[in-house]
Amino acid sequence: MKLETWEKNLYAVWLAQFLALMGANLVFPFIPFFVKDLGVQSDSDAALWSGVLATATGATLFVSSPLWGSLSDRFGRKNMLLRAYAGATVTITLQAAVQNVWQLLALRALQGAFVGTIPAATALIAGATPTRRMAYALGLVQMAVFTSQTVGPVVGGVMASIVGFRTTFALGGLMYVVSFVVCFVFVHEEFRRPGPGERSSYVQNLRTVMAVPAMLLLITVMFLVSSAAVFVRPVVPLLVEGFTTDSVETKAGFVFAAVALTSAVAAVVSGRLATRTGYRNALVVATLGAGLAYIPVAMANSLAPLMVLMALVGVFSGAMIPMVNALIGASAPDGKHGSAFGLVGSAQALSFAVAPLLGGLTAQQRRHAGFPIIGSMLVAVSALAWLTVREPAAISNEELTLEVASPVR
Repeated sequence: MKLETWEKNLYAVWLAQFLALMGANLVFPFIPFFVKDLGVQSDSDAALWSGVLATATGATLFVSSPLWGSLSDRFGRKNMLLRAYAGATVTITLQAAVQNVWQLLALRALQGAFVGTIPAATALIAGATPTRRMAYALGLVQMAVFTSQTVGPVVGGVMASIVGFRTTFALGGLMYVVSFVVCFVFVHEEFRRPGPGERSSYVQNLRTVMAVPAMLLLITVMFLVSSAAVFVRPVVPLLVEGFTTDSVETKAGFVFAAVALTSAVAAVVSGRLATRTGYRNALVVATLGAGLAYIPVAMANSLAPLMVLMALVGVFSGAMIPMVNALIGASAPDGKHGSAFGLVGSAQALSFAVAPLLGGLTAQQRRHAGFPIIGSMLVAVSALAWLTVREPAAISNEELTLEVASPVR
């Protein structure tokens, strides 16, 4: 069966994002240990610095993401995705050569300013996908994120044990080169640049997007659900180190992989189920389930229970971001998907900036406390979504019925 252009682009972007984000995720299992190699001594300081490094990336991405999103509505979303891959290639590769933690901090900050592949890829797909296929398409894009989080930490942990931390950083940069080539060759965007009289300024684009009544609420929900995973991420390698002293980097990679694997499956399955239940209802169930699943993680007393409980978290958390993205994509004004997802990227970046730092500070005081805190927060988000989020007009009951009745292509 011949694929439509939006479907070809979807699968090409999936592959490019999987490869790129696998490169980014290679380093997560050993960041606290790389920090120690750069001169940081104690476990608590390593946890704090891990949070500070993630905060630096998130802070610069928070500032730059709306700008890149607005530019994508003017110059094309494919061009912005290629720009993000090029920026990541340079900044991640240079991290292999740092000599102290301050140099690493500077490069992680530059990485946030020039990367942002997730909002760029999401805007590219959302802008060309039929509304009734939005949840499926964005669920697949998010599956690339989660699948890369499954494979990347495992490969990164093994690579770090075999060839060292620095070579693993260089390999991560190389993966972005491959993604650039895949996107350049196989993605064909049908984009018409606005004429001189049609162009909107950066501020006008943001005002147009924020004029949509539900947009601020949905972006707030995105900030909260994105904060959950990154809040606890800095402490997971140190929890693993408390259970075992053998191959800590590899075992931490397996913990990250466990939650990422179940999240990847949930991202695609939830996209199909949401056509029957409604996007809002799917979001409510996902946030409630994830919140309840996070709480008992604090009681894990060995590696196996930690992996099982984190995998259970992924069953629900994997559906959260695709559902919010689908609601935003269906609500965004025509021609403004880049600006809309630029703001979404900024909200996620703010979560990446604030949540890891708060998680590191929490772990410094009480290592397990972050899990019940995040669990309680997600239960509250579920209640907020139930009371305030409504299905956008673009995904009416008629369209949902059409999706269920039409054959799967």
